[in-house]
Amino acid sequence: MLEKIGRDVNRPFERIGLLMGLLEDQSLWVNEIIPSENEIDTISCVFPPQRLAQVAHELVEGRIKGKIVGWYHSHPGHGLFLSQTDLDTHMQFYQFSSYAISLVVDPKSQEFGIWIYEAGVGVVQLPSNYIHVI
Repeated sequence: MLEKIGRDVNRPFERIGLLMGLLEDQSLWVNEIIPSENEIDTISCVFPPQRLAQVAHELVEGRIKGKIVGWYHSHPGHGLFLSQTDLDTHMQFYQFSSYAISLVVDPKSQEFGIWIYEAGVGVVQLPSNYIHVI
């Protein structure tokens, strides 16, 4: 999945997409991405409402398997962090899943980080020893 995400975000502007997968045996599996197919500028990006409606329709119709388990976006050359807008977006993903993740990629440094919501604490970055890429 990281290679797919890497191909999508390897651009000089921010990109955003959905992470599709499932929760199984207390592990979150991401097995597909859905890029937004939208570009804004180098420091912001939006998943268009009409694209989200299309994804929802395809989920209901069974053309897309799995569930929305989070989102990814890039910070080209800006490092790994969640801005206030990113934090707000992360919390909106709880309508889809209580275990939603945010994955941020900096394609220039080829690094990524993953954030989750921890009850009583807020949104926190997962330590790298919790992340396993298969």
